[in-house]
Amino acid sequence: MTATQREVLRNTLDNLTGTEFKRFKHDLQDQGQIASGKLEKADTDDTVDWMVQVYSTGAGDVMLTILKKMNHNQLAKDLERHLEELGGQQCSPDLAGVGGGVKVNATAHSGGMVNAPAVTGCTIRGPVTFNFGRSPMPQQEEVGGEQCFPCLVRKDGGVKADITAHSGGMVDAPALSRGSLMPQQGEDGNAAEEVKKRKASLKLKLQKHLKKRFSVVHQESGDYKVQDIYTELHIVEGSTGGVSNEHEVSTIDMRQIGTRPSSDDKQVKLANMFTDSATNVLTLGIAGVGKTIAVQKFVMDWVEEKANQDIDFVFVLPFRELNLRKGEHYNFLDLLHLFYPYRKDLENIPDLSECKILFVLDGLDESRLQLDFGKWICELEAESTVDLLITSLIKGTLVPSALLWVTTRPAAASQIPEDCFNLVTEVRGFNDLQKDEFFQNNIENPEKAKRLIDHINKNRSLHIMCHIPVFCRILANVVEKILECQSKKESAKTLTELYTLYSVSQIKRMDDKYSEDKKMSAEEKGQFLVKLGKLAFKHLDKGTLIFYEKDLAECHIDVNWGALQAGVCTQIFNMASGSTGENVFSFVHLSVQEFLAALFVLHKGVHWANPFLKTWKEKISWWFTHTRFDLYRFALEKALQSQNGHLDLFVRFLLGLAPMLEPEMRSPLDVVLPQLAIREVSIKKTVQYIKKKIRKDISPERIINLFHCLNELGDNSLVEEINRYINSADEKKNLTPAQCSALAYLLLMSAKDLDEFDLKKYLKSEEGLRRLLPVVKVSRRVWLNQCHLSKASCEMMASVLQGTPSHLRELDMGGNYLQDEGMELLCVGLRDPQCKMETLRLNRCDFSKASCEMIASTLQGTPSHLRKLDMSENELQDEGMKLLCVGLRDSQCKLETLRLNRCDLSKASCEMMASLLQGTPSHLRELDMSNNYLQDEGMELLCVGLRDPQCKMETLRLNRCDLSEASCEMIASTLLGTPSYLRELAISGNKLQDEGVELLCVGLRDPQCKMETLRLNHCRLSKTSCEMMASVLQGTSSHLRELDMSDNDLKDDGMNLLCVGLRDPQCKLETLRSVMRHIRKAQ
Repeated sequence: MTATQREVLRNTLDNLTGTEFKRFKHDLQDQGQIASGKLEKADTDDTVDWMVQVYSTGAGDVMLTILKKMNHNQLAKDLERHLEELGGQQCSPDLAGVGGGVKVNATAHSGGMVNAPAVTGCTIRGPVTFNFGRSPMPQQEEVGGEQCFPCLVRKDGGVKADITAHSGGMVDAPALSRGSLMPQQGEDGNAAEEVKKRKASLKLKLQKHLKKRFSVVHQESGDYKVQDIYTELHIVEGSTGGVSNEHEVSTIDMRQIGTRPSSDDKQVKLANMFTDSATNVLTLGIAGVGKTIAVQKFVMDWVEEKANQDIDFVFVLPFRELNLRKGEHYNFLDLLHLFYPYRKDLENIPDLSECKILFVLDGLDESRLQLDFGKWICELEAESTVDLLITSLIKGTLVPSALLWVTTRPAAASQIPEDCFNLVTEVRGFNDLQKDEFFQNNIENPEKAKRLIDHINKNRSLHIMCHIPVFCRILANVVEKILECQSKKESAKTLTELYTLYSVSQIKRMDDKYSEDKKMSAEEKGQFLVKLGKLAFKHLDKGTLIFYEKDLAECHIDVNWGALQAGVCTQIFNMASGSTGENVFSFVHLSVQEFLAALFVLHKGVHWANPFLKTWKEKISWWFTHTRFDLYRFALEKALQSQNGHLDLFVRFLLGLAPMLEPEMRSPLDVVLPQLAIREVSIKKTVQYIKKKIRKDISPERIINLFHCLNELGDNSLVEEINRYINSADEKKNLTPAQCSALAYLLLMSAKDLDEFDLKKYLKSEEGLRRLLPVVKVSRRVWLNQCHLSKASCEMMASVLQGTPSHLRELDMGGNYLQDEGMELLCVGLRDPQCKMETLRLNRCDFSKASCEMIASTLQGTPSHLRKLDMSENELQDEGMKLLCVGLRDSQCKLETLRLNRCDLSKASCEMMASLLQGTPSHLRELDMSNNYLQDEGMELLCVGLRDPQCKMETLRLNRCDLSEASCEMIASTLLGTPSYLRELAISGNKLQDEGVELLCVGLRDPQCKMETLRLNHCRLSKTSCEMMASVLQGTSSHLRELDMSDNDLKDDGMNLLCVGLRDPQCKLETLRSVMRHIRKAQ
């Protein structure tokens, strides 16, 4: 179809209003050819593109039909006229003119029906039947004054028909339908069998190819089968909810410190990743968490026919290898052929859309392609850039029927629109059981495995990091050295010490790999690590793990160097040959890269250089005037300036290496860091500088990292100080801001579950909250009530609820001066999809009706997890109630408890609440409207809702609402006749009097009444009420367990009457609140 015709269709749609265009898309969807998901967010251009792709030359007819259905007759006439003006341009793009006619190449089953393409000079619409002739026709026939020469050629069991005809002509041709043409009815089964054989042949070739490529994992100690060493990973449905800006090691810290696995997490089994509803899957996970090994395991299970055998073909296309083809042009089958040389096999399968194909795009975060989802192609044979081919594959326009699996680190996920996927999963690495299983499977000696696990469990830093599988592999590689140090009571206490052991062990193995005459000298080893460190440092800002030959050349690393070619350092730096033959290089994990970068910076620092500096002038000035302490200070400042903490681990390693330079130390890294007579004062000055920074106004996450830095330097004085302070007998602890930060570090590094956190125990201020915010992020229940907080605290708490799965389930911010501005900020977090807040207390926060509108918006639109809301003691008024009810009526709202005590409400609010309880099933189970001027009229209105069959109210509190005995009669009516769900009723502080109790007892005696708790204190009752309540307690239908009649003038006579009921065998009362001396006297 020409661009002019696309323009005609687009211009036609531009004449529709927004509502009409929505209806047009709805009617187009009803045609059944375009999936609803494709049209939901489509604009006019997208809609035209989909129509052309699906209907080809029939797109205009489809649009005409829909416009007439919509009664847009004039617009339909204009469209028809424009289409007629275009005339013969409506030929199918698959047809080519031959000798003034049109040549049609078709392969089809016999007996089929097709919508015939338009031929030159006319347009044919509707079904056309062609009759099949068994043999090629030798004679020429006159057809409409023109000659037609059908030529049938058998090819691979099918028949190819070449038909040439002019307009108006008729031909005796084979019947057409999708698939291969089989001339005799008896051969249909043979054709299907032939296709089946071809698919089986290609599947077998793919399985052999993938088995060779993915079955083995290369490790320093040897090659292992994936199936033998794979440990089940913790994979959950859902995501981190957007990009986390924090360092990935901090992310794993926050997820694992002090938290238990959430019951909200829906586990996903690797073998069950793809279902009928999950065809396009995005899998997230931080570096080293196991995404690629999960892909290998999935593929090998398919290869070995252990799972997913409904999938015909699997093609894995790693981005790190696709990068090598950036800027080159291919059609899709040619690109696929570079990775899998089976193009002919694919072409021999008549219809790939009938095959179940899975494309795996591994490592989106490693991609250097430009993915522009505003452009795409639809034809497999169309030649384009690799960037556009992969974009079209992800978008679903290139192979619409295919399954898709994309893996990536979270920060890169935003490159692809969310609507490209119908399932998002996240690899969380190992849980504790999986971690132990890994060591038991990968350490041959069970006793050593057990000792290592015990050592890890005693070291909180190691325990947290071990949720990353790559880190477990690092530990498994140095288990001998760790246990040897442990026996000498010199076990690695810090991450830097551990990574130093690891690096040294790998250098030693380099010697083991070479024969005696080829062993590397100490100088060569040092040069090798320094060059790798330079590469690591240069790419530190980018967080890049993947490198190519040009990247190595820039750091003077020879790709043909023996150590790389022989694979002597695969546990530090890998070289892998991709499917296309080119080499791809990588550090085994981002943390290894950061350690080597720190090693490089310190190596340069030994020679008084600062690799952070760019210009020669800066470098020369530094060389003459600065000390080693200045280098540490410079690196710390750079790390503190980082918004996302991408230098946090690097600076920990840099400072952790510093003690190894001291003269008395015998560092295993002497080959790279020669011992120098360095005064201890450089470390002392660094410690003092860090402590000074901790007292400054910087982000709490960076402060926590400063405590990690102190730990690397061997100084834990601040932590020890706060530990003594917390354990002291002084109950009124008012910590300084710096002590709050130390407390945050102490709590985070403890092995205890941080289930509850109460700010009042430490420092009742916004500065205290800011310093302790990392603790709040990993707590499930947080109390911030009466802590002198303002709207700024709401912004902090909103940040806790956003971005990554929030652990927070209960929050109390009552008794703070938050105001409507604070509510607005807080609601930003409450609306976040990752927020799972269940209980929110915001009583006495100086809110107005405006806050009701904001909180209502959080209850609408997306599924809300909020179950309990307390907005008591705010002047919300009836207008506020009206706004709040908008959210409460929403089908997504699941609120069960609502407290609006002392909110300046009137009977109008009762009417609104009653309407909420009627008509549709209400989730509300508890309502407190005490201390509002509701009066009997309000009760009457409210009872209309309470009587509704859809109402499931269990607890109702209406204390001090100016109710009289008339309200008791109305309440009794809700307890009569139909099953009542009401279990607790509190109407204390109202002038009910004995007449009211008499009316109420009518309902309480009803067999349908299930009341268990009744509160009637301070209701102007006398002994008469005691007699009536006694009669209720004696009845067989009474369920009362708790009764409160305190602060009434019951006297001894009243208590004697009440005790008659209490002594009855039918009485189930367990708690009675009254004046105790009367009970004792009566007894």
